[in-house]
Amino acid sequence: MTLSSGKIMSTHFRINLLVAGFLLIICIVSSVSAASLVLSWREQPIGDAAFSGLMISRDGSMVFAGGDQVFVRSWDGDTRWGGMSGAVATMSTDGNYFVSAINDNVRKINRTGNEIWNRITGSPFTALAVSGDGSLVVAADNRGYLRSWKADGKNLGVNNDTDKVKRIEISPSQDLVVVSSEEGPKVFSPEMKLIWENDTFGNLDSFLAFSADSSTLFFSGDNRVLSYTATGSPNWEKEITRDAIVDMACSDDCASIVLGSKDGNVWVLNKEGQVQWKYSAGSWVNAVGVSRDGSVIVAGTLDRNIYTLDKDGDLLATTKTNTVIQQQSVAVSGDGKRIVVTDEHTMYGFELAGIPEGTPTVTSPPTLITTPVTVKTTTIPTTTSSPTTTNIPVTTGTPQSALGPCLAIVATAAGAMFLCMKRRI
Repeated sequence: MTLSSGKIMSTHFRINLLVAGFLLIICIVSSVSAASLVLSWREQPIGDAAFSGLMISRDGSMVFAGGDQVFVRSWDGDTRWGGMSGAVATMSTDGNYFVSAINDNVRKINRTGNEIWNRITGSPFTALAVSGDGSLVVAADNRGYLRSWKADGKNLGVNNDTDKVKRIEISPSQDLVVVSSEEGPKVFSPEMKLIWENDTFGNLDSFLAFSADSSTLFFSGDNRVLSYTATGSPNWEKEITRDAIVDMACSDDCASIVLGSKDGNVWVLNKEGQVQWKYSAGSWVNAVGVSRDGSVIVAGTLDRNIYTLDKDGDLLATTKTNTVIQQQSVAVSGDGKRIVVTDEHTMYGFELAGIPEGTPTVTSPPTLITTPVTVKTTTIPTTTSSPTTTNIPVTTGTPQSALGPCLAIVATAAGAMFLCMKRRI
């Protein structure tokens, strides 16, 4: 028995349709599963405490959060401790040292929670910083005094020629200390000798950052970003956003200066202050982070979304938290593979999986900036008991699958198509 030519053509058409369908599905699967954020663990604070001041070490091995209580954990969860106040606290970027100020007492602690030294000065502290390797600690009290200590806790310097300090940053070279004060930024030596100051551009130093070679300083606040040399000479000043800047992060070489703003955009500038692109998140961008080389950029928004972008502004992966993402609460490891985010009640540890080697598919294209922004320059005138630690209850969640719901839908559709074609052939 032979088939008619019409039936043969119909059969061939169905086979070709089946093959084409599977090819289309493979393309869709490749796009969907190119990269994903996989939940490795999550933590919740004790009682009604809240996390803030989130940091991750450069190698991604240690995570720190301040807030109502200090919380520290290694990525694998072998080390987990906390308990003391974290309202004024920070971590060295190598993840080996933690500094916390409780009233008038400054404590330096190692990564396992053991106190190395503490110092009492008689006045409550408002800001502090620790160098990347923990060898220099600088703190400011509410009277305007700046104090510095060596790695072993010996006094290095003191200065009372400043107003109330809000923020402190130590250069990677450890020879400069910049403070954000009510009068404007001031730069000191580690011995607390004033090098230069600027009180002409107002309170535009909500965020501070050094380039990796310590040659350049970046300030941002309101809707502007400024760049200065380490010696105090202005490089550039630009108005970038329509609304206030909420957070700033910089890659090591400052080729990527990342801003999150109330206008719902993620902005990326180069070190010359030129806007490279912006990504519309559609909601107030509460927090941003960037990898060491600028290849991975992460933004958290008011509507609970986490966006992971590449250096060109292409979307790599996205997910959501349970509640509102907190301001300045995104941290990215140096290689960009580990990401920590804090919402109102939970800290999440994500791993970025499946990053393609080539240029990823553009899921949501960024807005390229072609209109230059007007540049403005500014003239510059010349020992107690050890801290109490708390064993944190384990709250590690089951990691989410890297295969999202879209992939499951595609697989189901493929199966249905195959069965349908099989019956009809």
